[in-house]
Amino acid sequence: MLNNPLNLIGIILIVIALILGILPWIRPQNFRRQDIVLILVFLICGSILLSQQRWYNKELTQFNLILLTLPAVFYTFENITLRNRNNQK
Repeated sequence: MLNNPLNLIGIILIVIALILGILPWIRPQNFRRQDIVLILVFLICGSILLSQQRWYNKELTQFNLILLTLPAVFYTFENITLRNRNNQK
């Protein structure tokens, strides 16, 4: 399953989506409705990267998925840390 580095990125995306899905029960004050969109994007991209049938055949599509992954993950963590700072004041 981890024979391709893209599978690892897919697993990371699915794990982040699950963590964001658990966030309303752990810290409800930090969860916003826009996080639902991020959860869906992470699950869809992670399942595409993890799929065995390879819905993406071209290298350009793989590169675009990786380019989508990196900013989305960093945006999510930055957004949550800023919410933590605002809620602590």
